[in-house]
Amino acid sequence: MKKILVPLLGIAIFLKQVSLAAAQSVDDVIGKVEAPTPIAALGPGGKGISTVLNNTIQLIYVAAGIIFIFMVLISGLQWITSGGDKEAVGNARRRLTWAIIGIVLLALAWVIINVIGDITGFQFFEGQVKLTK
Repeated sequence: MKKILVPLLGIAIFLKQVSLAAAQSVDDVIGKVEAPTPIAALGPGGKGISTVLNNTIQLIYVAAGIIFIFMVLISGLQWITSGGDKEAVGNARRRLTWAIIGIVLLALAWVIINVIGDITGFQFFEGQVKLTK
């Protein structure tokens, strides 16, 4: 008899606790959860994520532009100081070619994002500058 009553009593106590917990609201159990001020300033939900992504992409484009300028300057100086050495001129030309390919790929990625956004009607990054409109 004890083998049956003890588990049943345990189940009854568990169910009573569950029903008491269910009667309380989530705020009563864990309290009100608020985002820290710097995170709350980004905006709620998707808007906050969009703001972070937009700022990150802008930072990547600025860094890429600065790196592109330095690569062009370095390859130009390397070309000027090559003194006619075909290997040095070839290295300068390769550096310049890769810099141009990199900046073209970044521009192409931006165009693709905007075209997909125009086709779907979805603005991928809120506040993003559009070429048209």
